[in-house]
Amino acid sequence: MVVRTVARVKANRVELRRRLLAGSCALAACIPTAGNQATDAQATDAQATGTSPGFCVKPTSCNPDPGPQPMSCAEVQAAESGLEFFPHPIANFEQTSNDPISDVNQNEKGPIGQYVYGYTDATAQVYANRDGMQAPVGYQPIATISNLCDPDMPDQPNHVLHMSGGPYLGWGGGIGVAMEHLNQDDGLCTTILHDYCPPVGSEDPVMGLTLNMSQWDGVAVWARRAPDSQPLLRVLVGNKYVDEDVNYKQYRKGDPPSMHYCERSRECGCTNGRPCTYWGGSDTDVGGYYCWDPAVESQPQTTSGSAIQATNKCYTSRCDEVYPAYPQDGNDPQFYGRPCTPYAFRSGAQGSYCWDPDPDHHYDIASGEPDPNGLPDSPPAESDQGCGDYWTFPLHLTTEWRLYLVPFTEMLQQGWAKRWQFFDTSSVSVVRLTWDAGWIDYWIDDLRFYRVRRNGVSDAATSASQ
Repeated sequence: MVVRTVARVKANRVELRRRLLAGSCALAACIPTAGNQATDAQATDAQATGTSPGFCVKPTSCNPDPGPQPMSCAEVQAAESGLEFFPHPIANFEQTSNDPISDVNQNEKGPIGQYVYGYTDATAQVYANRDGMQAPVGYQPIATISNLCDPDMPDQPNHVLHMSGGPYLGWGGGIGVAMEHLNQDDGLCTTILHDYCPPVGSEDPVMGLTLNMSQWDGVAVWARRAPDSQPLLRVLVGNKYVDEDVNYKQYRKGDPPSMHYCERSRECGCTNGRPCTYWGGSDTDVGGYYCWDPAVESQPQTTSGSAIQATNKCYTSRCDEVYPAYPQDGNDPQFYGRPCTPYAFRSGAQGSYCWDPDPDHHYDIASGEPDPNGLPDSPPAESDQGCGDYWTFPLHLTTEWRLYLVPFTEMLQQGWAKRWQFFDTSSVSVVRLTWDAGWIDYWIDDLRFYRVRRNGVSDAATSASQ
């Protein structure tokens, strides 16, 4: 089955070019940057013909992205006719940051992807682009102007997320938004309990982390890719049964494992081919065990993939890391203070994980501290009990903007972690967009929950697909 798409093209009025971040590349320590100007020859040809050289994601063999061509606003409106959208977007990139954007060394403020976070497999960074600047996606990435249609009100420009990166050599990367932000931070469920709020009496960790989307049909997103980008982009939706954040909150509350919907594991070995080596630190970076090779690197890359989502730490330094979604909480009670211990799963897969195999060592679940009256560590979760296997559907992007409608009924788990018989949409906790290995150059806008209008629907706006 394929999702039915509705074509829409946005006028790109911003020339994007590469801006190198501060810092240097040291042989294998370099995390590749992404987003480059066209080559000098391409720029010369473009100047001679009066066209734009475009934006390139690859440093070599560049196939410049000239941007989309304009479409009438009537066509844009027709694409969304027959649909209604959740009162609050998941991400529309129209919010303004109140803090300086230090990642791009600019004392400026501007539109961002509110609550959006990024993460990768630690083999390459993912960048957000704006007006020739780049900054790691991190948390709440910078957005850029790209008008929805032609004409648009010049004093009210539309903003989108333009992200690029690669080459990813592992499982890829993604961006996401936790529903906790809509539920709590935006106050959708803190004063009046609407039908999309968790029912009164829900488990405490679930009450504030999820939204009830059972009255909505699925996820909608406008997206396009540049010519050099891989076409695959997946839409993922998680609920309380598979989400690591819910499991983390259950641990902090002190819920016993019998109440957990799934289980997290934390790998503490190196998966990037480098040895786990101790480093003493610097004035700006904390010392510890990192995946790096002193023979070829002057120092480890202390961050990888995304500055807030992952690090290159290993061994006990990895076990003592805070949970990245809630760094303000301090120690992660499930892994803090644990040794990095080899473990072989039933499937034959092996690795090193943060857990204490000594049955005489007991821990308080809520704090992770040693407790003679606590429970011994459970071994790392087998794949059929692990968290993270969200319900997903693949999109195949083109170089022109399209509206993608992904019905919940079309989404399936991939089968690599704990599986459930059906997709319960009454406790949606997170929405993500992910990609596989390779290069990416994506443009994203208006990520929303949608449903067919209850008073009827036009043929152009029917959801699913055959």
